[in-house]
Amino acid sequence: MSPQPFSPAALAHWRSMRGLGVNELARAVGVTDRAVQHWEAGTHVPAGRAFGKLLRALDCDAQNLCAGVRGRETLEELRRDAGLSAAEACRAIARQRGGAAFGPERRKLRELERGQTVRNRMWGTPEGAGRLVRLLAGAYGVPERVVMDAWRRTRPADVVPLLPERAARDTGSSAQKVWDALNGRQRTYLTCIFQQDQEAEEDQQQRRFLGGTGRKAVEWRRMDLALYAPPELVGYTRIQSRLRQAGVHDPGAGSSVAALERRRLVMTYRDRVYVQGLGEVRRTRVELTRHGRAVARRALGVIREKGPPPPLMSRWLWRILVRVALAGSEGVDGSLAGRGPHFLAVGRSPGGGSPSRGFIELRHPEGAEHGPYRWFATESGLRHIRDHRDAYQELYPDVDAGQVVLSCREASGGPQRA
Repeated sequence: MSPQPFSPAALAHWRSMRGLGVNELARAVGVTDRAVQHWEAGTHVPAGRAFGKLLRALDCDAQNLCAGVRGRETLEELRRDAGLSAAEACRAIARQRGGAAFGPERRKLRELERGQTVRNRMWGTPEGAGRLVRLLAGAYGVPERVVMDAWRRTRPADVVPLLPERAARDTGSSAQKVWDALNGRQRTYLTCIFQQDQEAEEDQQQRRFLGGTGRKAVEWRRMDLALYAPPELVGYTRIQSRLRQAGVHDPGAGSSVAALERRRLVMTYRDRVYVQGLGEVRRTRVELTRHGRAVARRALGVIREKGPPPPLMSRWLWRILVRVALAGSEGVDGSLAGRGPHFLAVGRSPGGGSPSRGFIELRHPEGAEHGPYRWFATESGLRHIRDHRDAYQELYPDVDAGQVVLSCREASGGPQRA
């Protein structure tokens, strides 16, 4: 797949949006005014280091300046979106642990991006390709799944890269030491805050499973701890109710919470909230840090369910992909509920960060120019099923994917290594 072409009109649009003149943009990028004029006229194309500086000067990404669509990136487009020339990308690879062993060179990287044979034994094995995917993810600042998807779009005939397993971090002993250093009251506070945090997380998961949109984690992770008004008028927050059940009858945001915050187990936020009949009331909100969550899990014996290893997806996303793939040429109703399309659909980007997987697309059925749009599996989505069908069947045996697996096997001409 060739990279999406540069758009001169998009450059002019973004320069205007940022309020920059031709000379100002030229100085920011380190080129002449004539170079910018050539770019906007379409007679020359910025490449390599100049393109990266252009992205930083305009505070945008490559998708904004090119005719690209999120969820269809190639390896070259990922590098371009990171604002790196091929030589800079190789240096970024070499700086990472184990990266120099791959002998990263501009020529090899360009061969990789063009789908050509790379004359390096390490780059051609499943294990070596998997390690290279991880190095590219580190160099480009994107998740490994994004590089894996771009790799398969760029080099569909290659062996499937096999990502190395990450070594598990043993944080148990240090978390236990932190817990042991807390007094009884501080432990009670941390326990109650953790329990409320887990209840909120479970509620969000249930909403998503039922097709709801849910809220951003930055919103539901911050929980009401105390309202500074008579409880007979405003009641108790859910955390306060838990504390009272645990024997703490004067719950607030005093020394115990301050001690947890000093140990970086929680963060507190103070603001005001409007209460009917009382007007604005002071409020304290609390949020567990990752460290605080790890300490509570360790002390309470809560085993965190591990997510699927990259590039595999969660059960609910796999279920959606299977459903759309099973629909075949008929497609699925365009009103597909939930946030699944934000993570799976071409042109989407969950949270505005990394691109979606690009495994499904919303379009008219083949041969139709009018009428309702429907969801269809893309070639990238079908390839993902072929690549990892066995791993998914083992991971999520409750998801009935038998027919779609069979159809993908027939389409691929036989079994492939997952």
